[in-house]
Formats: sequence, structure tokens, C-alpha cells
Amino acid sequence: MKGIASPQWLGLSLIGFIVLPTLAGRYVRFLHNADGGQGIASMPDSGRSLAELPQFSPCDVIVAFEPNASEEGKANVLLQNGCSIVRTCHATGIHLVRLPSGQSVDETIARLRTCADVNYAEVNGYVYSTFFPNDPLYWLQWNLQNPDNGGIRMEKAWDIARGDPNVIVAVLDTGVAFEDFGRYRMAPELAGVSFVPGYDFVNGDDHPNDDQGHGTHITGTIVGGTDNSLGVAGVAFGCSIMPVKVMDREGSGDHFAVAEGIRFAVEHGAKVINMSFGSSLGTRTLRDAVAWAHGQGVTVVCAAGNDFRNGNPTIYPAGYSEYCIAVGATRFDLQRASYSSTGFFVDVVAPGGDTRVDQNGDGYPDGILQQTFSGNPAEFAYWYMQGTSMATPHVSGLAALLVSQGVAEPDRVAEAIQNTARDLGTVGWDPEYGWGIIDASAALAYFGNDGERPGP
Repeated sequence: MKGIASPQWLGLSLIGFIVLPTLAGRYVRFLHNADGGQGIASMPDSGRSLAELPQFSPCDVIVAFEPNASEEGKANVLLQNGCSIVRTCHATGIHLVRLPSGQSVDETIARLRTCADVNYAEVNGYVYSTFFPNDPLYWLQWNLQNPDNGGIRMEKAWDIARGDPNVIVAVLDTGVAFEDFGRYRMAPELAGVSFVPGYDFVNGDDHPNDDQGHGTHITGTIVGGTDNSLGVAGVAFGCSIMPVKVMDREGSGDHFAVAEGIRFAVEHGAKVINMSFGSSLGTRTLRDAVAWAHGQGVTVVCAAGNDFRNGNPTIYPAGYSEYCIAVGATRFDLQRASYSSTGFFVDVVAPGGDTRVDQNGDGYPDGILQQTFSGNPAEFAYWYMQGTSMATPHVSGLAALLVSQGVAEPDRVAEAIQNTARDLGTVGWDPEYGWGIIDASAALAYFGNDGERPGP
């Protein structure tokens, strides 16, 4: 392993000081509604029926020849019908056959079936992901799935794993809107999420409520209510969250509190730790805490930082590359976001967004959409936000899905994520993109059911 949102990160004391900007740098408020409603007059239906989708390929058909058919006989069948073989499955002897120009599938199949050397000819049917969230704003989450470049390819991943509530992700942040307590309210998007007890290391109590908004947005990307006919979706919505507050309402914290939070998370059963923050200082306190968590079998995921345009310093704890997965950020077009820090420590990238543009043409800025608040922790809206803070929970969610599959060791989790990432930039690892953008479906298919790499 090598390798959140701020114009500048400052080291201000011997123990270090972590500064988080207001709502993760650049953000755009979307659809304010305190009760969690959408407030949109019309929107594309996020559900889909197989009956409404193409059922088979219009360009090719599947053909099986008779066992005693000669190679000359097969060639004559193809020639007489204007067809050509695209691929052959040598284990079964079936062929994928391309249709001649201007000829329909039905016509081609009918002609092929009259040939003595053909055992059968049939359509090349399509299959689709069986899980497609019914969340009405899911169509705006280009980061999870989109028709142009796939996003992180969550739909096929959800067919493999959706998370295990026994797998706990600790969110070390400004807190989470996870309960109704005093002036705080639970975010409607998180109403169905499994929470385990956390701790507030800022105020010293058992109520790590979010008074800033950042931690709630992060949590939504990891486990936000999915397929619940409300708002947006989350990556590992079947897993559990442990809220650990280590930063205050100004988005600031220190290394001592973070180290306490890490130890609390590990000692109370967390298997993944998300840290969407950073410091310009590296300290032994912070390094030892991250190293200890890794040694205890916990996957630690850290934001690489948003300081590329501010001298591009190494950001910590992401800089402790041997003990964590450091995450950079990309835009919709898979280019590195201009703010995303680069360096020896970057392992992978994930969607972090760019709210200055609308590259996918959906009419909204290309940020990462989740529910949170600004100011009043009882009034929620959907917010587009950008930063490596927003990229990091995609990786934490994927790590949690891998752990749900039984891939427990952090180095093996990192292996699956890094070795299946889609390469971007320079071939192989590079300091801008690490090993590339994460591919959730490929990562979950990386290990076999026995936890070992499948053979060829």
C-alpha cells in the first residue's frame, strides 16, 4: 500500500493539527427539504424492468454445428449465409457468429436452422445486473455507475456483495448524523443504517454527533440507505458504521485525538477505518496509531489530500503508505481532479468530483451527491461536494465489501483493490493515479470462494 478537502493543511503544534475546510472545500447545495423529500417536479425513473431492455444482440447469433460436421461443411454454411465467426468456445464447441449487413437476427437464424450441418442456432441473449437501486436520485450518482465510463462499476458489484452488518466501518471525522439527541437529528438517508456505539473525542462523551456536515456526507457514500425509494445510494449499505468524532464544528482536530479514535475503533471491532482528512505534519503518534491498526488486521483508508496546487506536500496519515490505502480523486472524465495531491504514497483513485463543470450533461455540477446539512444539524439537504475526502469513502466501502466476503487481512484487501483498478495515466503505477481507478465488481471477483486467487 502506498499513498480533504482544503486549500491548505497546516501543522500547528508538536502533536499536529488537522484542519478541515467548511463542507470539504467546494460544494453545491441541492434539493433542500428537512424531511428528506426530493422536491423535484420530474425525474427519470431509476427503476428498470428487464422487459423494457434489449433482450438479445442485434449483431450476432450463437451457432452449434453437428458433431460430425467437417470443417469444410462449417465453412460452406457460413459462406452461404454471409456470416463469420467472431469467437469460439473451445470447451463446448459453440460459436459466436456475426450477421451479414442488413440481415435480421430472425432471418439469419431461420436460414441457419435449415442447414444439415447446424445442430442449433439461437439469439445471443443479454443479461443485466439483477440489482438496480430504486433510489430516485441514483441516476445522478455518476460516481457509482454511468453509461460513459462505468464509474466504479457498482451494479455488478452489488450482485456479488452488498455488505455484512458484522463488518464495521469506523468513520473518524466530524461525527455522523446518526441519532436524535438534543438539537441533533438523524439524517433521513441513514435511518436504515446499522450503527454500533462510537465515541466523541472532541467533547468526551458517547454521542459523536456531527456538528459540521462533513462526516455525514462521507458516511452516506459508504453505507447510505439504498433501494429504499429515498434519495441516493451507498457502496456497502449492508455493513455497519461506528461514528468516531475526532474533529470539531470548525473541521479541526489533532493527532492525539485521531490516535485515540483509531485505538477505540480497533478495540471495539472496526475492520475498516475511513479517514477523510489530513495534516501537513507527520508525527510518531499518528504513524504508530495507523501502523498498530494495520497490524491488528484493520484496513485503513486515507485521503491523499487536495494540495496539488499548494506545493503538493505529502499529506498524513496517507503518507504512511505501508500501513494504509491512500486515495486520490478523479473527475467524471477519469482525469485526475486538479486539486488532488500526487506522490509516492498514492495507491488508487476514486471519484472525488469537480463542481465547476457538468461533463456528463445531467444539468448538475459533477460533485459527489449525498445528504448532509450546513449549519443546522436538524435540517438536511442533498449536497454535491468535491475532494479526496469524497473519493476515500468509495474505497472504504469497497474494502468493507471485501471483508464481508471473508478477505480479512488488510494487505489482501489492498491487493484486490489495487490489482483490479483500471489503469489511468502512465502504464502501471504512477504518482498521479496510483494503480488507477477502483473497479468494485472486479475487486470483488478477484479472490475465489476459498479466499485464493482463481486459476486461469
